[in-house]
Amino acid sequence: MIDPSLSAVCHIVVKKAPSRVPAETIARLLGYKTYFTMMSELSGQPGHKLGANMVLPIMEVTGSDEPLHFLARERGGVFIKLPEATCDGSPVQLAALTSVKEFGELMAEVGGGLASGGLDRDECDRITKEGQEAVTSIMALLHMVGEIGRARS
Repeated sequence: MIDPSLSAVCHIVVKKAPSRVPAETIARLLGYKTYFTMMSELSGQPGHKLGANMVLPIMEVTGSDEPLHFLARERGGVFIKLPEATCDGSPVQLAALTSVKEFGELMAEVGGGLASGGLDRDECDRITKEGQEAVTSIMALLHMVGEIGRARS
């Protein structure tokens, strides 16, 4: 069963939207009658539940993929957002260097955690975050290379 804190993740995303759209505006854009109704759903007030069909619109308006990252982690996976591939001469080398940088940051977190004698919850969270960023950059590189190969076929 999915942890009901998906609503809590959406609540945080709405309050601190990467898109910088204010929560009151988000409520209006999503078609809520009032800001307070939306916030009651997001905070799980009695008689209020966040509908699953609202998660994607919330992500779209807020510019956040955090609910997908949460769901993937809860199911033992990772969410990887693939970039739009362009064949306009964007250097594959830059994507490769980004992947190496992200992997280096992952290994630095792992090494730091192990050097301290064990991994506490915060270190595990940082390692997981860095690992997801490394996997995402590697998948982006592979996606870019595949798109370039298909365009040149």
